[in-house]
Amino acid sequence: MTKPLRIVVAGYAVGFPLGGQVWMMLHFAAGLARLGHDVLFLEETADWAYPFDPVLGYAGTDSTRGRAIVDKLFAAHGLAGRWAYRSDIEGRLYGLDQASLDRKLAEADFFLNISGVIPLREEYTRIPARAVIDTDPVFTQVKVASEAWSHDYFAAHQTCFTYGYNLPAGTTGVPLSDIDWKPLLPPVILDCWPTGEGPGAGYTTIGTWEAKDRDVEVAGRHLSWRKNVKYEAILDLPGRLPGVDLGMAMSGMKENADRYRAAGWDVRDALEISRDPDRYRDYIRASRGEFTIAKDQNVVLKSGWFSDRTAAFLAAGRPAVVEDTGFGAYLPTGEGLFPFQGPDAAVAAIAQVEADPLRAGRAARAIAEEYFDSDKVLAGLLRQCGLA
Repeated sequence: MTKPLRIVVAGYAVGFPLGGQVWMMLHFAAGLARLGHDVLFLEETADWAYPFDPVLGYAGTDSTRGRAIVDKLFAAHGLAGRWAYRSDIEGRLYGLDQASLDRKLAEADFFLNISGVIPLREEYTRIPARAVIDTDPVFTQVKVASEAWSHDYFAAHQTCFTYGYNLPAGTTGVPLSDIDWKPLLPPVILDCWPTGEGPGAGYTTIGTWEAKDRDVEVAGRHLSWRKNVKYEAILDLPGRLPGVDLGMAMSGMKENADRYRAAGWDVRDALEISRDPDRYRDYIRASRGEFTIAKDQNVVLKSGWFSDRTAAFLAAGRPAVVEDTGFGAYLPTGEGLFPFQGPDAAVAAIAQVEADPLRAGRAARAIAEEYFDSDKVLAGLLRQCGLA
């Protein structure tokens, strides 16, 4: 690093203050601060983006609980007072006062836009260096190719990263438009995820059961974004793995939860686990490993997408058995990380872990240290942007 940079990290946390989301934002903001940079986390709602209340379980007009969660987590990791939340719905700016925010924006060297959620004000696009990170590959590229405003939004940044690690090679069939996509792995601050004790209790994951209106078509193929469809194909999997606990913490399962419990799954409410970032982390650290499927958009097209949640499992020394999205093209597999395609391969992969779970856990942590360490990932990101 030649000099400390003044960085504005734009993201989405107060508006959806659940475990995986706020940890993702923290890994970027605190990770860059650990490299010696002056970081401000900035979030802004539009008039449609009602903040989610993690206690009530639905969105409303009051961001109090979300702001408290972000403030506590950021303060615990060296970012006390270094966030601002501009709410159109509440008609308020929280965190920094307006004069301080204006000064930070005017002095900023780098604008890092995570997930492309924030509205692009003129004061943001005046920052000399700007990068955006696509955290929802395939869906994003289809939108950019089909919607002029989406294309213009991403094109307003000099550098466009994607979690679809295989997409930039142009071999997946996903439209890339005229955007020069660059592959990126999700960063994890390893110190935040100490290795869990012992082999852990059971295989689990955390997520949303169904997300509507996010299916896409690529080259005439209809590709689903929904996990509920994928789990139906493996409903009977616990019965094929006697002595192995399989679980999931999902939001929105409703009447399906009892049916999956009857089939042997340990079903938890994702909201209860995710409303507290520390509980979310402890749930992962106490697991034996992650077992999860992936969205068809990434599985069928082998986008190379890799989840920041799975990266956290690996950092906690928990092996991951994950439906194959093509990540084996750039990550080592077969010891701490196991891709699978179909129920038979899932059973075989879990059996591999069970043969020596402690060894698999050590291999998982080693993968995190080599590939997902925030120091390495974020230093590389800055180099790609010409800032280091």
